[in-house]
Order: sequence, then structure tokens, then C-alpha cells
Amino acid sequence: MRRDASPYTKNPGLQRINIALIAKYIRKNPGKFKTDKFTLLEIADRVLAQEIDMPRPAKLKAHMIFQMLLKPGSRIRKGVSTPCLEWRGAVRSGAPVLTTVNSMSGKRLIVDARKYILENPAKGKRRNFRSNPHSLCGNDLCVNPRHIEMRGMPHELKSGENHARAKYPDKLIRKMAHEYNAGATAKELAKKYRMVFTYVEQIMRKERRTEATEGMTIRGRFHDH
Repeated sequence: MRRDASPYTKNPGLQRINIALIAKYIRKNPGKFKTDKFTLLEIADRVLAQEIDMPRPAKLKAHMIFQMLLKPGSRIRKGVSTPCLEWRGAVRSGAPVLTTVNSMSGKRLIVDARKYILENPAKGKRRNFRSNPHSLCGNDLCVNPRHIEMRGMPHELKSGENHARAKYPDKLIRKMAHEYNAGATAKELAKKYRMVFTYVEQIMRKERRTEATEGMTIRGRFHDH
């Protein structure tokens, strides 16, 4: 749809109206919109397509949809000074979760909603925590940023492209493995991608970055020393 053909161009007030309608549908039945399957903006798009039949308002942001999935608590718990904000989206293993997309690899990820809100504040700079969320209020479904503290190092972030010192995305590692299988040598790949030769060797031996090459068969031993 061309910008000048958008209904919001002719009537800017429709943006506020449609955002309020999206909030109404989501809050009425939040479990219907599976946050462990769809991203926040995809959820909004589904509401717009199924219930409102209009395009997405430009003013609608992911953090606004996040707020639509919350239920304010009625009391203040011990250990905190403000009420909880309880997650009404999907829950896995007792933790609130949502779907997001890795900006580098394009890979869809299911992440803890408590960590997500700390890393993506509505106002402020995005952050990247290499640690686990801990609920200070004792309510694991609470996503009130004031009730969350990041502690320790989660197992899933200790390796692969999510490692704090990882320089190369999984997509690039898989591409290199395909090129190696097609006949390129480790030395050629190291020069092409400006990597340390021994690091490339270890990748092709499946001694490093094994998450990226999981399920792939990489050809025999090296003959290019």
C-alpha cells in the first residue's frame, strides 16, 4: 500500500483508535495469541487482519503490545515497593516467554519475557544481558522491571553465536561448512573470512561452534596444512 493511500494519512486519529482496539482484543483473551509462536508485532498483525481489517499503524511499537499482555497486581509483595505486573502470554517451564527474531541471523527465538523487557525498555537504550532473570518479588510471572534482577550466566548463552566473545554468526559458520564440503580448504576459508586458520580447522572437525553445524556432515580430515 502506497503511503498516500494509507487510511492513516487521511485520518491520523485512526492510529490511536486502532491501537486501542488491538489492546481490547488482546486483553480480552490474551491466551489466544500465542507469544511462544508469534512475535509481538505478528500478534498485532493477526488482530488487525482478523478483527479490524486495516494495516498496522506506524505508531504501534512492540513495547505497546507487551503492555497489552500484562495484568497489574492488586497488592505489593514482600521485598518490593510496587505491585507486580503479571504476564498473560505463553508460559514455558514456569517462566513467561515470547518470540523474537535475532537481528543478525534472522533466527526466531523464544526468550524469557522478564529478560526481554529489561533488554528492550520502552524508553532508553537497548541492552544485552548475559545472565538469568531473577524475580525479587517471588512471582515468576511478574515482568515489572523493578522486580527483576539479572544473575549468573545461563547455560544456553555460554556457547555459539550467543557467547559474549562470539564474533561470527551461526549463519556464516554454516556457509563456511558448505564451502568446505564443496572443496574449499580451511586455509582458503581462513583467508577469505579473515579468521585464524586453527579456528577454522576446529570448526570443520566439529570441535568448535558445534551448535552452528549441528546435523551437518563435514567431509574427512585435513590435507591442506
